[in-house]
Amino acid sequence: MTRNESAKVEDMCRKYVTALQHGDIEALLELFSDEASATSPISGRQLARDFYAYVMRVTSARSIVIKTIFIGTSEPLRAAIHLAYTRTVGNGEPATIEGVDVFELSKDGDKFDGVTIIYDTAPVRVDFDPRGA
Repeated sequence: MTRNESAKVEDMCRKYVTALQHGDIEALLELFSDEASATSPISGRQLARDFYAYVMRVTSARSIVIKTIFIGTSEPLRAAIHLAYTRTVGNGEPATIEGVDVFELSKDGDKFDGVTIIYDTAPVRVDFDPRGA
């Protein structure tokens, strides 16, 4: 991967964080291919457009701190963002999740074909299931 290609992928990662933080669903989905998937510990696997529409609907006051952006060199091309994501779900209190969003990129590196979101669900599961299960 060339320096320019790495810079392009890093820019996509930063645009992802900015769009998510500001609730800009159009800018966010522009980064993904049409059939891209999103996999999270609570929601499982679904189309990225459906997952992020849900996230935007149920969360507010989103704030994201990028800890590190990793650019892979293997095939398929991947990138990851280690981040601290603070948000409010519904009428609840703000909560911060530290996690890693791992992206699989299209062959040409222009879009995200998928994202796997990795974080510890124990502290936030109650936000989505009042029983805490």
